[in-house]
Amino acid sequence: MVDTEQLITVRRRWNANETAKVGARVLWDFHLRNDAGGVCGPFPRAFLCAHAWCDKFDSTALGHACRENLPPPHDLVLYILPADNSGELFEGLRARAGR
Repeated sequence: MVDTEQLITVRRRWNANETAKVGARVLWDFHLRNDAGGVCGPFPRAFLCAHAWCDKFDSTALGHACRENLPPPHDLVLYILPADNSGELFEGLRARAGR
């Protein structure tokens, strides 16, 4: 089980260099994603993702900027990689995606 106060390292894209720490309590809809949609091609494998509102953490660390014509909050998809988090934490979060 994952503690809601636990910090999780996330990225805006699976291959982005920038990371941010987000409290587990602000993440929802854990799921596996293997297609970016739009004009992007499929990912090399499925990645664990979750949604978060941009005003619940420092999203500027991930390159997100709210614009005047689109006031906050914005629903961001965040990628959770096993290399960024402990094995126990990652597996606990991945189990949420199976529900």
